[in-house]
Amino acid sequence: MKRQFLCLTTALFFAVLAGCSTTDNNGNDNQNGSSGTIMENVVPNHGNTQQNTESDNQNTASGTEQNTTTATGGRMGVGIVSRLKRAQDAGDVDGSAEINTIVAAVTVDAEGRITDCMIDKVENKLPISNTGSIGAAANTEYSTAKELGDSYGMKGASPIGKEWYEQIESFEQYVIGKTIEEVNGIKTDGQGYAQENDLTSSVTISISDFQAAITKAVENAG
Repeated sequence: MKRQFLCLTTALFFAVLAGCSTTDNNGNDNQNGSSGTIMENVVPNHGNTQQNTESDNQNTASGTEQNTTTATGGRMGVGIVSRLKRAQDAGDVDGSAEINTIVAAVTVDAEGRITDCMIDKVENKLPISNTGSIGAAANTEYSTAKELGDSYGMKGASPIGKEWYEQIESFEQYVIGKTIEEVNGIKTDGQGYAQENDLTSSVTISISDFQAAITKAVENAG
């Protein structure tokens, strides 16, 4: 499957995601910590669709699971992981809520090895004033982290001097040729930061949500 097709597929899914925000003023990547989880799995349909809905007292999940077979016999899948990363009640000071959404699109071969991978994310931050007003207009459009490019603002704070899109591209290449077991077997610390030297030289952002999204994508590829 050509990378252009993965790009198009990922773009289509981001077109239906809720509003997002960019990084904070310090250029920090907000990948860690979660309370409350919303997870959706979506894969392009070419004739076979299954729909599942799950919920509990904190988490909701909805989505469509579909399989696509490429012309060369490979299979394609898309996985989405969306987490409430931070929430601050409005009181004497303003509050906010932030939801980060990761989308992974992969192709896998007959042996279950990843042959291509594309990952992007949106950061959904909703300011709430201490008077109760919402600090974002309805239908506000936001950019994904890859679309933001250098303006994402991570390079200056990165210990390896690389922007988010540069690091995620390195991670995409790193997982090609791996099975999902090998992807999830990448050593990380308690916050999801990689601990393998051949990866930490190019990727210093937390990868746990990327692993989760790739897992869903591979599972959805059938």
